[in-house]
Amino acid sequence: MAQNKPKDVFENYLEKHFPAFRIETPPPADLKLIVVIPSYLEKNFLFKTLESLYACTPPSGQVEVIIVLNTSESDDPGILEKQKECFAEILNYKNKKSNDRLHIHPLEAYNLRKKHFGAGLARKTGLDEAVRRYHEIGKPDGIITCLDADSPVAPNYFRAIEEWYKDPLHQGAMIYFEHPLKGKEYPSEVYEAITLYELHLRYYLQSLRAAGFPYAYHTIGSCMTFRASKYVQAGGMPKKQAGEDFYFLQKLIPLGGFGEINNTAVYPSPRPSDRVVFGTGASIKQHLEGSRRQGTTYNPLAFEDLGSLFSKIQELRDINTGSFEEWTYNLSGPLRSFLLNSNFREELSVIRKNSNSNKTFLKRFFGVFNAFRIVKYLNYSHEHFYAKKDVFDAALSLLEQAGQNIDDILDEKELLIKYRELERKRIER
Repeated sequence: MAQNKPKDVFENYLEKHFPAFRIETPPPADLKLIVVIPSYLEKNFLFKTLESLYACTPPSGQVEVIIVLNTSESDDPGILEKQKECFAEILNYKNKKSNDRLHIHPLEAYNLRKKHFGAGLARKTGLDEAVRRYHEIGKPDGIITCLDADSPVAPNYFRAIEEWYKDPLHQGAMIYFEHPLKGKEYPSEVYEAITLYELHLRYYLQSLRAAGFPYAYHTIGSCMTFRASKYVQAGGMPKKQAGEDFYFLQKLIPLGGFGEINNTAVYPSPRPSDRVVFGTGASIKQHLEGSRRQGTTYNPLAFEDLGSLFSKIQELRDINTGSFEEWTYNLSGPLRSFLLNSNFREELSVIRKNSNSNKTFLKRFFGVFNAFRIVKYLNYSHEHFYAKKDVFDAALSLLEQAGQNIDDILDEKELLIKYRELERKRIER
């Protein structure tokens, strides 16, 4: 009697997340890369991004671009009409740009539930369909990348991604990005705001790395790439209305094989947006309105606290739970207060109990003291102990401590360019 073949990880995932919206055209056998772009009333930006993809040097196989045109069940009928018009224009554009290496597939995902409607669900809709298409042709390690409709790319975008994945150990990456810092498309205040915001992002990343946090990467939805198998292993994209990229990456990065692709670029828009409560668009909008101005960031002392904790992790494995409170006197007052008031002693006890090696202990430790916990600590310490710092002063100080030459840096833009140069020079090992 023949036994049933056990289900693979793709089949188990697709049983729970089988795409409600699917592309009818079968995927090509030599499909190399799938780009997923959510697009909600983005027609004015989308075609510029598509043009940049068509201008790319193609990889060795074929590329598909899945554009998710979504609407909510609560949307005004006019929005649905605009999305349908965009769908028709994409089809017309696709026919005019006929290309045997790049295939555009607009995916209509209308009348989605209001409860989950947003960037997360749109991204998930396209990504789950990408997984289904790779499963159909038996390519569990197929490459998926995420873009936004307003994020053009550099001409070597496809080739740089393909080159990265030639190493079978590479499972995912963040792609280097640069926001435009000047131009005529937006008022000067927008470019000033995005300069400050991006400087904060890069200072934050480098501060985490200086502190010794092993999972320090940017978390920008338009710059993510990963193998289909790792997407499935991480549980897929959450249906969050905002911040879906951050939440997803916190599950993906610890799985291993994650890094950076710094020899190409994505160029996200600096435009303000009122669709989400945090992220680039929301931050720029709040700055322009004056409700939350850019220009300040976390105090460097808070990152020094984290560095002190991370350098003493081995000690935490060796002490008993009853000695934990006494041990915390080795730390700064703000960090000690946070640990004693956030149930960390009990969590540490569980970590130690379930770790039979130093490697396991480290993995479990950073599974608990993860990016979420770091943000909580930074917010806690700045609410009760530290004052935020001017982003220029904080970022300049960090470079000086790292031994970088800062003599010629006179303003935020020059400082940001210096940070960009350092990131582009970084080589994953």
